[in-house]
Amino acid sequence: MGFITSDRSQTSLLGFCVEDFAKEDPKSRFVVELVSRLDLRPLFARYSEQGGDSYAPSMMLALWFFAYSENQIHTRDLERSCMFDTRYMYITGNQRPDHTTLSRFRKANIDLMSEYFVQILLLAQEAGLSDFKQIAIDGTKIKAKSSGRHSYTEDQLNKKIERLRQDIAHYMQRCDFAEQGATDALNLEALQAEKARLEELEKELLQRKEQLQKRKQTLKPEKRDKHQINILEPEARLMPKDKKPGYNSQAAVDTQTHLIVATDVTDQPNDQGQLIPMIQAVEKNIDTDPDRSYTADAGYHNTEDLKALKENNIDAIVADPAPNNRTIKENPTSVESILEQDRKVERNDFVYYQDEDYYQCPAGNKLLPVKNKGNKTVYRASGCPSCPLAKCCISSKKEVKQIHRSHREGAAEWMARRLNTDEAKKRMKMRATSVEPVFGNLKQNLGFRRFSLQGLQNVHGEFNLMCIAHNLNVLFKMMQQGRLTAAIYASQSRINQFMTISKNILAIYIFRIARYFFNPNKAIYTSI
Repeated sequence: MGFITSDRSQTSLLGFCVEDFAKEDPKSRFVVELVSRLDLRPLFARYSEQGGDSYAPSMMLALWFFAYSENQIHTRDLERSCMFDTRYMYITGNQRPDHTTLSRFRKANIDLMSEYFVQILLLAQEAGLSDFKQIAIDGTKIKAKSSGRHSYTEDQLNKKIERLRQDIAHYMQRCDFAEQGATDALNLEALQAEKARLEELEKELLQRKEQLQKRKQTLKPEKRDKHQINILEPEARLMPKDKKPGYNSQAAVDTQTHLIVATDVTDQPNDQGQLIPMIQAVEKNIDTDPDRSYTADAGYHNTEDLKALKENNIDAIVADPAPNNRTIKENPTSVESILEQDRKVERNDFVYYQDEDYYQCPAGNKLLPVKNKGNKTVYRASGCPSCPLAKCCISSKKEVKQIHRSHREGAAEWMARRLNTDEAKKRMKMRATSVEPVFGNLKQNLGFRRFSLQGLQNVHGEFNLMCIAHNLNVLFKMMQQGRLTAAIYASQSRINQFMTISKNILAIYIFRIARYFFNPNKAIYTSI
């Protein structure tokens, strides 16, 4: 197998060359030059030596990079753009791959996008665009390709399976009549084919039911009855807000340049448990840096991850979804202050003494540990009925004040103390102006509100392609500002240098050959 190539500098019969198209839009040239710096050997290795010629993989990759950066993700629209849009014509060299070829290339090589995402990121790092010291992490929900009408609860799935079995029994009966020759109007082969199709569908639905039952075991009992599974895309789950199947896409963003430095996609409906994997992905992509700091919103707050941050000495700030539950004061709130404000007594009005292991309430009473309940310890006070704060402190169902303290509460209190510092407040403001605009650009400007591929693995690759498109736009903007010219076109300057040397060597040989013909006594030198 060979590759279909084209010369962008070749002049056509109409007096123009494709190279002229890049003058009007330098972004297309930028993408082509950047792809030329990537290691494409894994991509080329996927092509067989047998068969007919195909489009060059480097051209197809650059085409998809540019298409996603211009909100052109549908193959038929991209096919049309390759015919009439000069920017796409420059990238393809005026070749015209059809929508089937474009779709096949994207789907077959989507798993390589994570590797090319990292390579482009390393080019930015080598260019010194940022020190990548401050990273903001957040997640966003992106809809799956399959719609919500293919999602079913277990009861709905059972009804669908029962109706399907009735149809199978009906077709079995018709097949028996046809075999007995009861009627000539029946087509036995067509009936058997339809019966086989229904049996295969029944097998698939039973598999989806089994997957749904396993997934329900990981949920809280009150949420199991309404939990649904999408029969076309079972890895997609209903997301909390829009109640449509989708995926939770994670991104870590450099606050200085707004470059995305790490990505992930999960089927979990929230960000719990995603912080540590994202930090590990950042350290893997751009090397470990002990001075690097991280910020994340309240969706990532859980005591297990906070404990890991503290034990591994990771500089991270995670917003607290319930700051009123942290007892980090040095002294309890005064009784007079609470009565004056006419409010309920909050947990942060208490003080916890770790060495003696007890709580002290605003009235001065001690709450001592009385029992362990799972991974929590129950602290209980005494003498509460006579307390002036009893009505605004104790619930009507209890006679004394009780506080449940998690065994990892110390990590949450450690983070709460960090959040009260001026540095943490400044970093949280910076997070809101860095990672949030990136998701706004992906969804609003680039239109990435729904995935075009199915399955968690394919979706992960496509999200990397989306993030590549975002990073390309950021890098191109930097190039226009003059910050990236030398870095991106370094390979081109090496090529020009090599061509200059080659021309000089060729000129020397031509001179010596000419001198040989004019003076036969002179020998041709074989060395430079």
